[in-house]
Amino acid sequence: MPPKRKASASTSAKGSKAAKKKATPYDEFFEEYDKVMKRNPKNIGGMIIRGISKAEGEDSDEDDEDEEEEQVTSKYTAEQMSSLRYVFITQKREDKLNEMRRFILGSQANDSIMMFNTSFSYEVMDGFEEYKSRIWKKMKTPAEKFDSLFAYTYNLKNYDTWIHDHEGDMGVDEMVKGLAGMWKRLLKNDDEKLGIDAEYTRPGVVQLLKDFQSDLDMQELDFSFQ
Repeated sequence: MPPKRKASASTSAKGSKAAKKKATPYDEFFEEYDKVMKRNPKNIGGMIIRGISKAEGEDSDEDDEDEEEEQVTSKYTAEQMSSLRYVFITQKREDKLNEMRRFILGSQANDSIMMFNTSFSYEVMDGFEEYKSRIWKKMKTPAEKFDSLFAYTYNLKNYDTWIHDHEGDMGVDEMVKGLAGMWKRLLKNDDEKLGIDAEYTRPGVVQLLKDFQSDLDMQELDFSFQ
């Protein structure tokens, strides 16, 4: 019997390429995500603003509970991945998020059980006046203003009882219009001045504001930030 023929270099290369796993839309998305995030050494991570939407006909999360993460992520389509929205977080941005959480929640910021009622809504209204007249005025650069206003708005949206539990004469309309005006003026600055990237953080913030606007629209509050 003649000896077996050795695989040529080209045959071996083809075999290795075939064995190499094809990149999924998930892999491609996060490869680019990591590349952009590392472009700014001040970035310490990313905050997800909008998660992946379900593709038509896709099973519910319960059906995927026993699957490996790699198997689940490999199912995501390019369209689903493109719907993701993130904001990159720097240490200063992280500090502002914590500061604004304490500012909005006040004395109950570190409580394990928090109370949200009409009294909290009044505190939010009063807090906005303090934020606008004291904290906002201290911010000198567009980048400082962005970090502060993003953190403030994120926490306002997160602790949103004030949107639903308020009385007609509390001044919610004026607060919402004032906040929208601050964003409208701030976003006229270019990304470099704001200290953000165009690929993820700006679209992520716009998505946050659109979601916030949707919450407010349900209460017929006008938040025209664009």
